[in-house]
Amino acid sequence: MVVPAPAPALPVPQPEFVREAAPDAPRRAFLWIGIALLLALAAGGGLVYLRTRPAGSPSAMDAAAQAATALRGQKAASLKVSFFDQTGVDVTGDLTVTAGGTAHGTLTDAGGGKADYLASGEDTAVRGDEAWWARRDAARVGALKGLWVRPEALAFPIEAAALEPDSLAGMIDWVRNDGASAPDVTSVAGQPVVGLRRDGWTFLFTRAAPHRLLWFGGATQERAPIAPLQPGNAFTYQSSDMAPPTPPYVSVLVNPPPGDAKATPFPGDTVAEDKTAVKRPKFDVVVNASTCRTATCTWSVTVTNKGNASGEASVIASVSPGMPQTEVRSLGIVQPGASATTATMSFPNPAPTNQDVSADYRAEVFSKELHGSNLKVMRRLQEDGIVVGRSELLSGLDPSQMPTALLALDGMRKAARFDPDKAVQAMENAVTYRALPEVGELVRSGRLENPEILYTKLPNLIFEYDTGAPGTPVHEKLGSRRQLQIAAGMLRQDPAARVALDGVEVLDGKKYRADVLVHAPGKPPSAIQAKSVSSDSVAANVRSALAELQKSAPPNSARVVWLHLEAPAGYPHAAGRDYFDAVFDDVGSDLCKKADEVVVVNQAGLQRWTKQQLPGCG
Repeated sequence: MVVPAPAPALPVPQPEFVREAAPDAPRRAFLWIGIALLLALAAGGGLVYLRTRPAGSPSAMDAAAQAATALRGQKAASLKVSFFDQTGVDVTGDLTVTAGGTAHGTLTDAGGGKADYLASGEDTAVRGDEAWWARRDAARVGALKGLWVRPEALAFPIEAAALEPDSLAGMIDWVRNDGASAPDVTSVAGQPVVGLRRDGWTFLFTRAAPHRLLWFGGATQERAPIAPLQPGNAFTYQSSDMAPPTPPYVSVLVNPPPGDAKATPFPGDTVAEDKTAVKRPKFDVVVNASTCRTATCTWSVTVTNKGNASGEASVIASVSPGMPQTEVRSLGIVQPGASATTATMSFPNPAPTNQDVSADYRAEVFSKELHGSNLKVMRRLQEDGIVVGRSELLSGLDPSQMPTALLALDGMRKAARFDPDKAVQAMENAVTYRALPEVGELVRSGRLENPEILYTKLPNLIFEYDTGAPGTPVHEKLGSRRQLQIAAGMLRQDPAARVALDGVEVLDGKKYRADVLVHAPGKPPSAIQAKSVSSDSVAANVRSALAELQKSAPPNSARVVWLHLEAPAGYPHAAGRDYFDAVFDDVGSDLCKKADEVVVVNQAGLQRWTKQQLPGCG
């Protein structure tokens, strides 16, 4: 740095008492030495830096170093860890991880489902509720819920050892080694921060001293601070251009050190998931029929109980063509290992003289121990060509989950161009991709106004793509998971509400629609336009939602912008109201004019802005 020579000194007026005393040479020399020293320091930048840097804005590198040192002295870390996979995994762990690598806490699925969690090395145990197990082992929900279980698959896709204090300090060393400052990030979770970035990962530290790690996140892949526990995605979604492979992401909010650092001992009464037997009947069905060449055809059905519990069995029987209406033949209680055969059934031969006609003999067992009170539903399904017993996956569902499958299939029957096989595949998809709890809340409530929409929604159970992100291809904008979760959440929030997915309302002959349309007694309908945000495109998504609401929302509705922040969005996934207030302010007056409410769901939970709280509306 070149320092310009000082300009010639100008006469400076002096106070009266100073003028009377003539300065001596030594004092003048000292003054010039001080000026020279000042200029030398300015040339080096040190003094200028110290005096011009804003108070409370430390170097990100210095804050990181202090945070790493503090972590190495901690006995435990308290973390909120969100793991997100586009193809269906969205789980958050509120965990305490000790310096020895043990972890305990609570795991929560987006859309419902919780489990207590313990982990130490390769030992893991969970105690989950019904929704938790419905997502992971839908055949054994009743046998597993409420118990401490050693799960067969990964309970949480991040090892506890990767989150212990020393490991977190090592991650900070990694980002300090070759990272760059993140000056655009000023706060997270409502706290001022300074940050560093490296290879797509961001680490944020409290601006106030003593500095500590507050948040970090990025994609879990090879050579990343947190690598995946298994190669590729946790799930491989069905082959489709709509769902290209994407790496899973984590978003980790780091709390102040917990006071209690004791490791939680494993309970002594754990059961192994894969060795936990269910106790219920299981019926094998054999149709006794042969080629019919007489005017009247006859047949019967033999049922064998291959389960480990007795059950009341009734055969739902039909033949297409021949017996379009189902008949129900009761067999009474069938013990394990026992068989029973229906009385002979008959129907007029549908084949013209000297011609052959293929007939589909349909027979399945209804048992209240397996199907509850849904006999009428099963009869309707069979008459429309859906025999649930032919699907090994669906017929093996736990009795607590069977009503969800039957009622969802019953609702799909009204869909345009309905195909029974495609409906069964759609329901199997809901089981495979962990969506049974939200589907169950929608159909079992009886308050989903258009259940036929599940015929097109369930085959596409990835999370919605970020339509506000630049370059998102049109074919990647599909996905139904968040929409299902939002609709189910509205039913939980208001027991009197009714919802419609892709809801349509006709006023004065014109059709209006919304992602979710909510009708509640005594209130105007709510038109919810939902957006999944997995980038820094929060404002773009708000503007897009506003444009869609203005174009399509019913004019008599309350217009709601609903933003779901995903872990790939980075630090906004953990942002507080201050961050979103600034975003909404940037959007401008359109937000106040075109929306009545804004809802943000992220790691902080559900944050809501009424119209009066939006910029320019108060």
